[in-house]
Amino acid sequence: MRELLTQGLIMTVLGMGLVFAGLALLWGLIALLTRVFAAKPEEKQSALQETTEAGAIVAETLTEERARVAALVAGALMANALPLLPEAPVGPAFEHGRTAPSWVTSNRTSALHAWQPPRMTEG
Repeated sequence: MRELLTQGLIMTVLGMGLVFAGLALLWGLIALLTRVFAAKPEEKQSALQETTEAGAIVAETLTEERARVAALVAGALMANALPLLPEAPVGPAFEHGRTAPSWVTSNRTSALHAWQPPRMTEG
């Protein structure tokens, strides 16, 4: 019994050691790759500034009519994107949110009365 416990503990320590060694290896690899490829974000920032300047030039050349059309289109898109307000059903729900007809409601109430035990009169 003692040998089984010892073997189990040894296997547990070996397994956990391998897992943590693998994690340390991945951590080192990620740190190495970030140091090697650290020069690229500076190029991206300059490209971002160029696109921002180009966008400002395009915005200046926009005429009043095009701005009005863009505002109308943006308003229409926002109106379609907003959810409609939910409507409260008038009667009990019936098949996918439709309101049940009155005869369904009366049949349901009569079915409920059939299951009630007879009441005793006091007297």
